[in-house]
Amino acid sequence: MSNEILQWIQIILLILIFIAVSSSLVKRVRLLGKRAFVVTIHFLSKLVPKSRKLVVFGGENGLGFRGNTKYIFLEMVKNPDYRCVWISKNNRVITMLRKQGYEAYKHHSLKGIICQVRAKLVIHSHSINDDFSKAFVGGAISYLTWHGVGLKKVWGANRNTFSYKIVHEKSWVKRFFGMFVVKTNQAKTNYVVSTSDAVSSYYPETFLVPKENVLQLGQVRNDVFFKDTEEDLEIPDWIRNEKVILYMPTHRNFGKLETDINLVFDFAKLNELCERTGYKFLVKRHMYSSGMVPSIYEHIIDISEETYDPQLLLKYSDILLTDYSSCYTDYLLLDRPVLFYSYDLDLYLRKSNEMYFNYFDVTPGPKVNEFKDLLVELERAMDDPSLYAEDRERVLNIFYSKDNQEPVLNKQLQYIYQHILGEREVVVDARRDEGSGTPSQ
Repeated sequence: MSNEILQWIQIILLILIFIAVSSSLVKRVRLLGKRAFVVTIHFLSKLVPKSRKLVVFGGENGLGFRGNTKYIFLEMVKNPDYRCVWISKNNRVITMLRKQGYEAYKHHSLKGIICQVRAKLVIHSHSINDDFSKAFVGGAISYLTWHGVGLKKVWGANRNTFSYKIVHEKSWVKRFFGMFVVKTNQAKTNYVVSTSDAVSSYYPETFLVPKENVLQLGQVRNDVFFKDTEEDLEIPDWIRNEKVILYMPTHRNFGKLETDINLVFDFAKLNELCERTGYKFLVKRHMYSSGMVPSIYEHIIDISEETYDPQLLLKYSDILLTDYSSCYTDYLLLDRPVLFYSYDLDLYLRKSNEMYFNYFDVTPGPKVNEFKDLLVELERAMDDPSLYAEDRERVLNIFYSKDNQEPVLNKQLQYIYQHILGEREVVVDARRDEGSGTPSQ
C-alpha cells in the first residue's frame, strides 16, 4: 500500500474522529443548556405569587386519569372553595375530563403553564417530571401519593438513576451543581404518602424528603376493594362473574431484558388446565413486554390493550400471578392466592432493579421458575385458596399498617385540607369510604 493511500486513510480517520467528537460535544452542550434553562425557570417559578385556592392534579406519568390522584381529585373538585385543575400530557384525557365538566389543560399549554405556576399545591402519583412540566412548579407544595408499594428501588435509592449518582458524587463541585438539576424534580416543599412503618423507613432516601414529610396515610386507589360503585361496571360481566387468574408482570429494565412471553408459557397446556377447571386466564402485559399472546385459545385472553383499571381487575380476580410487580402488595388486602413466576430472578436482580427487601422474605406464595411447576401450583391454589394465608397476612402487615388496611380517602382529604392548605374546620364526607371496611367479595 502506497504512502499516499495511507495518508488519505489517516485523513479520513481524523475527519471521522473529529465528527464523532464534535457530535458528542454538541449533544453535551445542548444537554447542559437545556438543564440550565430548566433550572432557571424552576427558580423563577418560586417567585410567582401562589393561589392557596388553586390545586393542580396529575398522574400516571401524565398520560392517564386513574389511581390515587383520580379519587382525591373527584372529591376535592366538589368543594366550591377550591379550583381544582387536572394537568395532562394526553389529549384524550383532557378531552374526556372536559366533556365531564372538569377543568383540564395540556401541560405545556398557556393555561396549563399558568395553573402550574400559580398553584399552591400539586397532587400527583409519579414524579413532578412525569406528571407535570416540572420547571413551572418549583414554588408549590408537592403531595406525592405514589402509585404502589413495591420491592424495587427507585429514585434516590436506585444506583442507576441520575439522582442517586449526584447525591453520592464524591466531587463536591459536581454534587453542588448536580443538585440544582435534581431539585427541579421537586417542589418548594415535598410530602410523600406511605403505607406502613417499614415502607416509611426507606422513603426519605428514596424521595429525598425529610422523614417528618413522609405521611403514613395509605393508598386511596385501594378503596375500590371495600365497596362496589358504578365504576365496577367498567369491568365486563364475563370478568366479574367468571373464575379468573390474572397475570400481571412488571417490566425488565424498561423492556431491555424482556423474554418473549411464548418462551415462558406453554399456552396450549395452560388452556387445557383452564378448560378442565373452569377458569379464564387474563394477561395484562406491561407496556414494555415482548411477544404476542396467541388468540387461538378460548380460555386465555390478552387484555393488555384494554383500559380497565388495574385495581378493579385485581378486585375481580380469584388468583394473581405476577413476578416482581408491586401489584401483589395491594392484592394482599383481598387475602387471595398469589403466585410468583420468577423464571428470570437471577438475571433480574443482577441487571434490573435492586430491591428494598429480600425477595423470598416478602413474597407469600409459591415461587416457581419452570412452567411445569407453575401448572402444579396453579391447580393447588384453585383447590385450596387458604394455602399461604398466614404468610399473606404476615407480609400484608409489613407493607400496610392496620389502619391502612381499610378505606383511607377521608383521612387523606382531612390531612390535605387541615395540615397542608391550613383549613381550621373541614367536614369531609367521601361516600367512597362508606362500607364495612372489609374487602368486597
